[in-house]
Amino acid sequence: MVMIDFMSKNIALIGCGSWGKNILRDLLSLQCRVHVVDISADARNKAFQQGAETAFVHIDELPVCDGYVVAVPIPDLALITDYLLKRKKPIFVEKTLCLSLQTADDLERQGGDQFIFAMHKWHYHPGIEALKMIAASGRIGALQEIFTIRHGWVNDFHGGDVFWTLGVHDLTIIKHICGYIPAKIIHSRIIRNNQGLAISLSAVLEQDLVAYILINAKHTHKTTRVSIHGDKGSATLHDSYDDHILVKDEQGEEKIGIDTTFPLYLELKEFVSYLRGGPRPRCNLKSAREVTCVLLALREKASQISSDPQRRNAV
Repeated sequence: MVMIDFMSKNIALIGCGSWGKNILRDLLSLQCRVHVVDISADARNKAFQQGAETAFVHIDELPVCDGYVVAVPIPDLALITDYLLKRKKPIFVEKTLCLSLQTADDLERQGGDQFIFAMHKWHYHPGIEALKMIAASGRIGALQEIFTIRHGWVNDFHGGDVFWTLGVHDLTIIKHICGYIPAKIIHSRIIRNNQGLAISLSAVLEQDLVAYILINAKHTHKTTRVSIHGDKGSATLHDSYDDHILVKDEQGEEKIGIDTTFPLYLELKEFVSYLRGGPRPRCNLKSAREVTCVLLALREKASQISSDPQRRNAV
């Protein structure tokens, strides 16, 4: 039997901006003593107001901590994580950790497999878990298709683009429901804004089933929808904040209630439980590398289409 230490843990939060403040909120609700690092004086002051124990400009000022949560802009994630590895403590890192496979390999050589865990929150969403159970139950028959739709107006890509900031979510949704990310890329096409930033992605992946990904970051309405389709019916999470999924088959429709706890809280709870002696968090450096590998392939496919007028016109 594993003995779990429920004593409060000292956790360092690296980055306490617009998203980091939510992480701080949930860590405090999990009875952690949180020590914040942020270069912004405003962010540090607000962290104190929320209940942070201490707030510093630099990581080296931190006291000894039981674990680390990293929520800095995407280009800095790997750099900060690599810097923290020398402390040989668990590190929970926001997406997207690796912008190249070389980065993933470098982190692995530094012992990342032992200490790094990836914050892929959609693995924790109760609605996605419910869809996974429906798919596995056979109720809608053999799973044939999965659709992910992510629309909204995004002003801050946190140093990423439609792939690194948004696409990572859809891939982890597909992975959680299906158990794998389909290996064959049938289609990948992007739209760029006038600064050249990729802001829209349509993609089709295939392997035993077909996965459709539709993302647009300059859309009039916010939509996050996931649906799965079998030969006997379908099931849908219509919105990420819904309290149910809808299942429809030949017998009719049924609403199945789901927990509305935010997935951020659930993934942080799992990390804190690990620090207290519980099981390892479900997503690790290998998980981050897998997603990066597919994102790079989608980028390459999109680049091939955009550079070939004949292929571009065909799609």
